[in-house]
Amino acid sequence: MPEVFMKVAYLACAEVLATAANRRPDAYEHDRELAAFTPAFAAQGITLTEVDWRACDPAAFDLVFIRTTWDYTEREAEFLAFLDRAGAVTRVANAPELIRWNLSKRYLQDLADRGLPVIPSVFTEASLPLIQAFDRLGAEELVLKPVVGSSGFGQARLTRAEAAGRSLDPGLFAQPLIPEILTEGEISYIFVASAFSHAVRKTSGAGDYRIQIIHGGQEQAHYPDAGEIAVAQAFIDALPVPALAARVDLVPHRGQLLLMELEVVEPHLFPHFAPDLGERLAEACCECVSSPAP
Repeated sequence: MPEVFMKVAYLACAEVLATAANRRPDAYEHDRELAAFTPAFAAQGITLTEVDWRACDPAAFDLVFIRTTWDYTEREAEFLAFLDRAGAVTRVANAPELIRWNLSKRYLQDLADRGLPVIPSVFTEASLPLIQAFDRLGAEELVLKPVVGSSGFGQARLTRAEAAGRSLDPGLFAQPLIPEILTEGEISYIFVASAFSHAVRKTSGAGDYRIQIIHGGQEQAHYPDAGEIAVAQAFIDALPVPALAARVDLVPHRGQLLLMELEVVEPHLFPHFAPDLGERLAEACCECVSSPAP
């Protein structure tokens, strides 16, 4: 066994830990990442320890690696305060300033304003008649999503006929339903240290537009061409701070690829589609720790 020279926290939430009494139904994502990453990290002398972020002592680790911290959507202020404390005593990946930028889906407007191909969105600072969102987007069907949310929870799919008397509130934003999500699905492009690793196509199950397995979706390997990778890479290059791990979710639409989400808070990385992912992440963690402090 190699000598241990680095301690990395695999930051999680209490409901996915192996010791949890009532685990979340999507805890399998936590399990398969740990199963893939732990031996690869150990081979490079790195101990990877799962830890609840609310009970974590960041000073005990050389790096805090944000992974399955899925309860942050209900504890946003507490989560951000923890990341600030952690960043003051150790390395955090992805960086707290990048997490702050990405936590609110308003970053989508930032990227769209920079000319990148993003699904059009309507955000509001005050309650807005929902019909106005339909009009602004020129859509007959919308998806309402939480501004701070994950995994397809808290969403609603509505037709124009269902908009009467309803409003769009500041905690939600609206996007047109992209019809190709129902036929071609969504493609996730995974990047490690800003370099492309692998891709996965996710398709929805019967009766739902959401592509996550927990909502009945399916996954399969996807082998992108250079043009696809270039589109995804443009979003990685647009990040305000480089990411150790990131995922670009794109949807085909009328001959182009549009951004559904650029995930750098706690992206699931689909390790079962990339046998060398653990090794690549371990190397990236070593580089992160050894690089000069910002």
